[in-house]
Amino acid sequence: MLEKLIDAIEVHLGQALRQDAHRRGLREATARVLLALEASDALPMAQIAERLGREPSTTTRFVDRAEADGLLVRVAGEQDRRSRWVRLTPLGIELRQALLEVRSQRARHIEQALEASTGLGPSQVEWFLAALGRAVAT
Repeated sequence: MLEKLIDAIEVHLGQALRQDAHRRGLREATARVLLALEASDALPMAQIAERLGREPSTTTRFVDRAEADGLLVRVAGEQDRRSRWVRLTPLGIELRQALLEVRSQRARHIEQALEASTGLGPSQVEWFLAALGRAVAT
């Protein structure tokens, strides 16, 4: 049962991110890059690849596209000026925030649906989700 649930969640969230990206004129991969960065961060490519769970070459293609779209820029590293780090542009920050807002709405909807379908209260749902998060992280 859990395997089917995980499959369904992965499919649902993948489709939702794809739709959210397309509504904003973005590719899904570009949306993933925006979500992997923080508004104030500049990160090296290796760390972005790790956050995305993708190979560095794939991540470089994603970043190249997002840079061409004006959503991020490469900057010299603070420690090693030869290294290149990635930072969001103001437009990238704006689109990232829009993606985060719709993700937050989706999370609230799921929490409310859990409460309604199980009869659990908000604190019980929060406890369950925290426990599930810990189990997934191990």
